[in-house]
Amino acid sequence: MNTVTRDGRRILVVDDNPSIHQDFRKILAQHEDLEELDAMESMIFGSVPGRVRVSSFEVDSATNGEEGVRRVRAAMGEGRPYAMAFVDIRMPPGIDGVEATLRMWREEADLQVVLCSAHSDYSWEDLARKLGANERLLILRKPFDNMEVRQMAHALCEKWELLRASHQRMEDLERAVAERTRALEEANARLLHAQKLEALGRMSAGLAHEVNNPLSYVLSNLRHVHRGLSALPCKDEGEEMREELRDSCQDAVLGAERIARIVQDVRLFARMDEPPREPVDVRAVLELSLSMAGEALRPGIRVVRDFQAVPLVLGSDHSLGQVFLNLIINATHALAGRPEPSLHLGLRRIADGRVEVEVRDNGCGIAPENLGRLFEPFFTTKPVGTGTGLGLSICHGIVTRLGGDISVDSTPGRGTAFRVLLPAAPSRTGEFSA
Repeated sequence: MNTVTRDGRRILVVDDNPSIHQDFRKILAQHEDLEELDAMESMIFGSVPGRVRVSSFEVDSATNGEEGVRRVRAAMGEGRPYAMAFVDIRMPPGIDGVEATLRMWREEADLQVVLCSAHSDYSWEDLARKLGANERLLILRKPFDNMEVRQMAHALCEKWELLRASHQRMEDLERAVAERTRALEEANARLLHAQKLEALGRMSAGLAHEVNNPLSYVLSNLRHVHRGLSALPCKDEGEEMREELRDSCQDAVLGAERIARIVQDVRLFARMDEPPREPVDVRAVLELSLSMAGEALRPGIRVVRDFQAVPLVLGSDHSLGQVFLNLIINATHALAGRPEPSLHLGLRRIADGRVEVEVRDNGCGIAPENLGRLFEPFFTTKPVGTGTGLGLSICHGIVTRLGGDISVDSTPGRGTAFRVLLPAAPSRTGEFSA
C-alpha cells in the first residue's frame, strides 16, 4: 500500500493525561487499522493492487503547556508547522491551556486551537477577553464524540492550509507589486533623464551655434594681433609695454581657444544622430586610444593589459576611440601624485555574449555622493577651469546609442573602474586572440 502524506495535517495534543493522547491517536490515526486489513486481504486473495490514499493525521504529544509551546516553536524552525492543536484547559502544575494557547499563537499565528475541558473553567466571555474572539479557536467539551473530533480535525486542517495558501498568494502579490513599482520608477527616471538630456541637447545646440560665429571672429583677430605684436622690431622704448600686450593677447587667445573647445564639446553632446554601426576590432581601438593619450601617460604610470580573445563589436572606430581616450585621460588625472600609479585595461567576453572593456586605476577615487552624477552634463569633479563636465556625458551618449552600457565603481583613496559593455557583431565576423 502506498501512503501519501500531506503537509498541513500535523496535529499537536497538549494534555497531562496519557490516556487522552491514546484516544486522540486512535481517532486521528485510523490508517493503521487499514494496513492490517490490507495485509489480511493479501493473505486471502494473494497480491492485490496497492492503494494510494491520503494518510489521516500526524499526531504529536505534549504533557504540559510549556512543552506544547516548545514543540510548536521547534516545528516552525523545522519548516513543518502544526496545523492545529487540541489543548486541555487544566494542566496543573504550570501554565494552563489558555496561557499555552496565547504563547503558541506567538510562535504560529495561524495555528488552529481546540480547547478541551470537562468543566466550566472559563466562561466564553472570559475566554474572549483573554484570547480574543477570533476564528482560530473552538471549544470541545469532554467526553467528546469521536466523529466530532475527526470532523474538527479535517475542517481545521483544511482551513489552516487555505490560510497559508492565502498568505503565500498575498506575499507573492505584494512582491510582484513592489517589483513592478520599482521597475516603473526606474523606467520613469530613465525617461525623465532622457527628456532632460534631449531638452538640454537642443538648448546646447542653439547656444553653441550662436556662440561659435562671434567666437571665431574674436579668435582670428586675437591671433592676428598676437602675430603682429610678435613681428614688430624690438626697440628699447615701449618694449615693456609691447611684452605686456603680447602676454595679454596670448592669454586671450588661450581663453578663446578653451571656449572654442567647450563649444565643440557642446555641439558634439547636442548631436542626436545615431553613430554608425559596423564590426570593430575593439582591442585595436583600445590600443590606439592608449597611444593617443601621449604625454598624459607619464613614464611613472604602469600600464597593465588584460586582454582576452573577444569577438568584434558593433560600433564605430571614431566614436569608441573617443570614449576610450576620454576614460584613459580621466584615469591619468586621478593618478596624479599617487604612489605606484597603475592603469589597468581589461577586455573580456561576458556570459550574455557582450564584450566588456574595463579602464581601472588605483588613483584618488570618487566620493560616493558624486558617483550618481558622473554622467550628468556639465557636472565635473575637476577644479574650475580644467574640465567642461561634458566628457563622460558624451561617452554615455555614444555607448548607449550603440546599444551598450557604461557603469562606474569607485572607492575613495583606492581607485575607480569604468566598465563599457558593447554588443558583439554577428559571429561570422570572427574573433581575434589577445
